[in-house]
Amino acid sequence: DVVFLLDHHNAMLWGRVAALMAGVPGVVVASHATGLFGGRRNFRPSDRWLLEFTDRVVALGPTHARYLVETEGVSPGMIAIIENGIPVGEFADSGGEASIDALRDELRVEPDDKVVMMVAALRPEKAHEVFLEAASFLSVSRAGVKFLVVGDGPRRGELEAMSTRLGLDESVRFLGVRGDVARLLHLADVVTLPSHPAVETLPLSVLEAMAAGVPVVATRVGSLPEIIEDGHNGVLIEPGDPTSLAGAIAGIIDDPDRSRAMAAAARDVVESRYSVEPMVAGYAALFQSLAE
Repeated sequence: DVVFLLDHHNAMLWGRVAALMAGVPGVVVASHATGLFGGRRNFRPSDRWLLEFTDRVVALGPTHARYLVETEGVSPGMIAIIENGIPVGEFADSGGEASIDALRDELRVEPDDKVVMMVAALRPEKAHEVFLEAASFLSVSRAGVKFLVVGDGPRRGELEAMSTRLGLDESVRFLGVRGDVARLLHLADVVTLPSHPAVETLPLSVLEAMAAGVPVVATRVGSLPEIIEDGHNGVLIEPGDPTSLAGAIAGIIDDPDRSRAMAAAARDVVESRYSVEPMVAGYAALFQSLAE
């Protein structure tokens, strides 16, 4: 009755063509992006043409929905908003002190070190260069801060060279792709996501950090202001500003009481709004309405 297509160009193209040829009455496309780095639109001409044969396009939030209408040309009546959800319990569980101590040994992090983490693919839109520049500022003003970069991608060599050039080889660790992000997050004092504009919708890495009880500093782009209330359950900064990023990180690691309050508020938001159950219920209701 319904074909569900994830936001991948080939899937959106050939999946809809196949559904049209097979006479499937309901077609749903989950669009999880807000444009491409450099200002390019996310939908190709073929994607926009095939909107005529699409029943619903799923947006991840109000900001994302506005982007789809204003930039991609999706009719407002076609849009269903279903926010991302995560298995909150998996990220709330640290695995115990012995597990965290083992990670510290593996990553050469001392018990008294503060840990600042970024979890994102090493792509231009994620702005890792802003993270490294902020790390450079903080390394001068504060001893005992380690910066962990989790993820891999085409910019790894460039970013590692930048880290060396900034004199950060002793404080920055490039960890690559990890299968234990839920455990790693419990090593962090702050998680950052300094993305450039127009490329963030509702990033799972932010939800996962919040579920783990880690304060988040992120840029005021995409749907991030819908998740983070500045100063309450995290901190929002403007994009492309390593000085502000460094200041926001320092404001959290220097104030344990503020950090704990933010972490508790962040966890409450994710538990109440961004767990798997509401997301599944949203998709189930959408599919049921189309099938009927």
